[in-house]
Amino acid sequence: MNAQINREPDNIDDFLRALASALLAWQSVENNLFLIFNFLVGPHKKSAVLSAVYHSVISLRHHLNMVNAAATVVLKDDPYLNVWNKLSERIGKSSRSRNNLAHFGLVAHTDIKGHTEALLKPSIFNVKAKSDEEYDTQQIDEWRISFIALSSDLSKFLDELPSVLQAMSQT
Repeated sequence: MNAQINREPDNIDDFLRALASALLAWQSVENNLFLIFNFLVGPHKKSAVLSAVYHSVISLRHHLNMVNAAATVVLKDDPYLNVWNKLSERIGKSSRSRNNLAHFGLVAHTDIKGHTEALLKPSIFNVKAKSDEEYDTQQIDEWRISFIALSSDLSKFLDELPSVLQAMSQT
C-alpha cells in the first residue's frame, strides 16, 4: 500500500492566522499615523478636510512624509521632535516587513517524509527580491508583535503630544 503524501500544508491554518493577524496589527500603525497627523495639523483645519487630504494619497511613504513635515514645523526646536523622528524611522523600517506580508505569496515546501511547510516568498519574477527570501509562521508572528509594539509607542506619543504642545506654547 502506497503512503499518500499530504499535499496541503500541515500548518496552513496557523500560517494564515499569523498572516491575517500581522496585517491587522499593521492597520493600527497606520491608524495611529493618521491620528498624529490629524492632531499636529488639526487645530488649523477641519478634521474632515484633513482626512480628505491625508487619504488622497495611498502610499505609506507619502503619509509618513506628510506627518514628518507637520512634526518638523509644529515641534520645531523641541526635543520631542527627536522622539517623533525615531518613531518615524521605525515606521519606515517596519513597512518593509508589512510590504512582504502584502506582496509576497504563499509557497508550500514538502520534504521527503511528506511534511509540508507554508512559507511566504517573493514571486520568482520579482527582480528586486532575493530569491532565498522566505518567511515562516514564526517570523510573521514576530512581525505582528513588532507592529503591536510600534502602534503602542505611537499611541503613547499621541497621548503625550497635547502636554508637549502646551508646554511649548508657554515658553
